[in-house]
Amino acid sequence: MPKIVSPKSYRKKEEKIFINGNNIHIGVWYGQRHPIICLHGLSGNFHSMEPFAKKLHKLGHKVISYDLRGRGHSDKPKLGYGFEQHIQDLHQVIQHYKLNKPILLAHSFGCMIALRYALHFPNQIQSMILLDGGGLLSISKRIQILKVLKQSFDRLDVKFASSSEYIQLVKNSPLIPKWTKKIERYFLDELHMVENGYVCHMPKYVMEEELKAMGGSISLGKVFLNFLLHPIQTLGRMIQNKHLDFENIHTPLLILRATKMNLFPNDDLLPKESYEEMLTRLPNAKGMELSTNHYGILFDDLTERDNAIQDFIKSTSLRNKKSKQ
Repeated sequence: MPKIVSPKSYRKKEEKIFINGNNIHIGVWYGQRHPIICLHGLSGNFHSMEPFAKKLHKLGHKVISYDLRGRGHSDKPKLGYGFEQHIQDLHQVIQHYKLNKPILLAHSFGCMIALRYALHFPNQIQSMILLDGGGLLSISKRIQILKVLKQSFDRLDVKFASSSEYIQLVKNSPLIPKWTKKIERYFLDELHMVENGYVCHMPKYVMEEELKAMGGSISLGKVFLNFLLHPIQTLGRMIQNKHLDFENIHTPLLILRATKMNLFPNDDLLPKESYEEMLTRLPNAKGMELSTNHYGILFDDLTERDNAIQDFIKSTSLRNKKSKQ
């Protein structure tokens, strides 16, 4: 059994490091066991992954969770988004902290960054844990998912008179069927104070730029407009994000899939067929399905999920040690 760290020894530090032309806000939980880097979802921030960081830190791991560029307290440039930028940011984080083959723990959009990082830097990480993301989707499925994500876009660039007004908006969202104190704490943490109120941590232009880099847009109408105005460029981005060389990712993976829908029938963000394709094509992948939804896989108390993550980390760490002997 891994040694449990006493709550008194809980140590966390928040800091900013300057990489690739931007200040990136980082939370570090110090520990002696194998380092783990957390990658949050499209509209998340480092607090999204904090429940995992705390649990893994208590098992003795050094855990790093950071705000992707454009989110939280990291810099928010007007341009410079897309997977290539995030891959380079992640690489610089690993180099800055001199991490030796860290484990990547990612959710949703973060899974897509992790997989592409493994292709670019195949010998830099020990293993990956993917939470409800990373699958390849058809264009029609991506349009369907965009309708789900639109619910989260509504909170961007809106000034709220009080934090309670913001919480009430989020609480009424059908994306979060089971409200808990843990979820409330997360959404309070993503609020930033401005003059006469509060705003969500992520500007709408950042979301637009991220989606544009994948051939999409916040507005479905703008997707079609971009296609009419820039057909080759837009189609190229769509095709590029519809293909991934899974067979050349030899890093051990654990893929956890949420089976419950979010708003509509068949609106799961990691569809069954995409999940099964990953298990078939990724040489060292194993998977588990969990009875929860896209937010629940982060915030629900799921013993099965936590045990699977701990067992996977332990097994890949042992395998890594044996390979060095």
